Formats: sequence, C-alpha cells, structure tokens
Amino acid sequence: MISILMISTLSMIKYDFENSVGFIVNSTAKSFQRSLDVELRRNVGVTLSQWRVVGALVLQPGLTQKEIADKVGIEGATLVPVIDKMEKDGLLKRKPDLTDRRANRIYLTSKADSLWESMAECALKIRRSSTKNISDDNIQITLDTLRKISKNLATSFELEKSFSSVTGNKRIA
Repeated sequence: MISILMISTLSMIKYDFENSVGFIVNSTAKSFQRSLDVELRRNVGVTLSQWRVVGALVLQPGLTQKEIADKVGIEGATLVPVIDKMEKDGLLKRKPDLTDRRANRIYLTSKADSLWESMAECALKIRRSSTKNISDDNIQITLDTLRKISKNLATSFELEKSFSSVTGNKRIA
C-alpha cells in the first residue's frame, strides 16, 4: 500500500502556483478587496459589499436586486442581507417596480449619496497605494495585458460577459 501511494505521489503533475498568472491575479484581487474593506469600514462605516451596491446604483439608479447581484458578481441570496442592512441603515430604499409587481427597484438615499465621495476617496487611496513606485507605462501595460487575458478566457471558454469586468463592462469590484 505504501509503495502505491509513493508511485501516485511521484507521478503527480507539478504546478508552480507562485508563478501562475491566475494565482497572482487572484491573490492580488483578494489583497485589493481586504484593503478596501478595511479602509471603507475605518473611514466611512460601510463594508466592501455595501460599497459595491452603492457603486452599482450610482452608475444605474433603480436596479432590481437581481440586476445588482449580476453587476457585483454575487448570488441574489447573498445580496439579500446586505440590502436589508443598508435599508435599515438608511442607505437605500426599495420601491415597487411599476411593470412587475414581484420586483422592487432599489434607490440610494441622500445619506448614501453624502457618503459616496468618501467611499471613492477610499478606493483612490487603495489605488495610489497599490501602484506606488510603479511607472504609468508599466501600469498601462499591466492593464492592457489583463484585458487581453480576460478576453482570451472569455473567448476560449465562452464566459458570460457580465463576469469579465476588465474587458470594459461596468461591473463593480
């Protein structure tokens, strides 16, 4: 039994995660998210998830819950408690959809509007911090490369356009 385990372990394909574009992009994205979440909580009193909802509604007021979920890239059921808390905190309000009685349209309140600039400042601070000591040319090359990678993956695997934010779609991340 031991010899069988040794053989199967020896025949495993080795994969260099630390030099994998996907691994590095994913790790970097998580660092961005953690940093922004900390900054938003500390300076504005909102979470990253709440910021994403606000961002979606800044770009397009009156979305349905499903449309917001699609734009921010999470499941509708995951979004429900976020929206419930935001409504309780006075950041948004639900209004019945005039054409579909089953749906509500969601709108920001003046309280959320007054926090938007501070939220955007937090995001800009994270951007400045993350690109410190990196030339504008290198930043542009990185952005162009990531867009090409995203397009390649979307084309090769027929991914939904709503999940390819770096190709120009307006997804809040």
